[in-house]
Amino acid sequence: QGEGVEAKGGLNDDLRDSGDYTDFQAEWRAVGKALDSHFDAGACGRLGISARGAREVWMAYRQLLSIGSRGYSREVPEPDFLAARSSVVRALMEGFADHVGVRNGVAASTCRMAGGAGGRLSEGSVALRGLHFVAAEMAELSGKAVETRIGRCTLITPEELRAVWPERFSGGEAAVFDSGLRRVRLHQRLMYEDLVLEDRDRGDAPAELAAPILAEKVVDGTLKLVKWDHAVEQWIRRLNGLSRWMPELELPLFGEEDKLVAIAMVCEGAVGYKDIKEREIMPVLRDWLSGWQAKALDDYAPVSLKLPNGQHAKVRYEEDSTPVIGLTVQRLFGVAESPRIARGAVTVKVEVLAPSQRPWQVTGSLESFWRNGYGQMKKDLAGRYPRHCWPDPSELDFLRPSR
Repeated sequence: QGEGVEAKGGLNDDLRDSGDYTDFQAEWRAVGKALDSHFDAGACGRLGISARGAREVWMAYRQLLSIGSRGYSREVPEPDFLAARSSVVRALMEGFADHVGVRNGVAASTCRMAGGAGGRLSEGSVALRGLHFVAAEMAELSGKAVETRIGRCTLITPEELRAVWPERFSGGEAAVFDSGLRRVRLHQRLMYEDLVLEDRDRGDAPAELAAPILAEKVVDGTLKLVKWDHAVEQWIRRLNGLSRWMPELELPLFGEEDKLVAIAMVCEGAVGYKDIKEREIMPVLRDWLSGWQAKALDDYAPVSLKLPNGQHAKVRYEEDSTPVIGLTVQRLFGVAESPRIARGAVTVKVEVLAPSQRPWQVTGSLESFWRNGYGQMKKDLAGRYPRHCWPDPSELDFLRPSR
């Protein structure tokens, strides 16, 4: 076909017919018009025809029929596209097996192609009137963004394609997450290699197929479990921390695969997001550990601590499982040393809070804070908060060695 008979602006619509099954029919009419004008560039241009391309097509056709090339007589028989439809379609499917495409919808001008590529169909192509096609032309056009133009198309059916390439077909039922419905639906799919030719919705998927898919959507952030909250994340951090701090307990680590398993258990029996949105999480996690393991977790990675001065402090575990408590300095009077957990193996970080509840210092050594930081804190804040107790460092009796 050389450079093709279509000029840059595109063929005139008069050259197309609503009954065409291939863009080559319009191109052949263009060759005829060009022949009638003796390939005059001006006359051809007004019809959107490349005079040079039309001449090349005509000469190639004559040569194929072993006819001499002198003159422009119409004695050469014209191809009968309608009679030869099955041969034309088969030849193009065999010659362009990797250029099979499917439109993205009945009103779309975009399409997806075998191999994962996508593109936009040429204006006026017969493919815009169908769903499945094979393209003889794929060209990347540069502009604001690179776009693949799909042209010189021929309409086909999946049955015609299967007759030529049966080994490239696969299909069957598959559970698919519908993002609009937020439910898992059962789809009947027909595939040509990696290209979905047909996709029919058969209704809700069985729960045993739906639950794992819902779980994956929760893990990747598409869906959110309302009750997968701070308490759940703290439980995981406590468990992972204690499994490292006290390996002799042989506690399990809770990783991403375990998270998927736990969420799958939460999703059991569900088909849609409404079914799982507010399901309880902690019962599943409580069953993750045996009785003695759960007790060890509470004993050695507690959610709260009673300090030597009688104060109670909630323990917050950071992403790396580091334990932290936060108290105003007045509530820390009487606590000479940083608390420790996991049988003393792990020091609890202390957020020393100002009366405004804002952290003034975070320390891994409360002893060092009383020695070096408290005096400066009093100097900075006592004037702003005179109603609070600010004894001099020398008056902190709990820091004096006991006799």
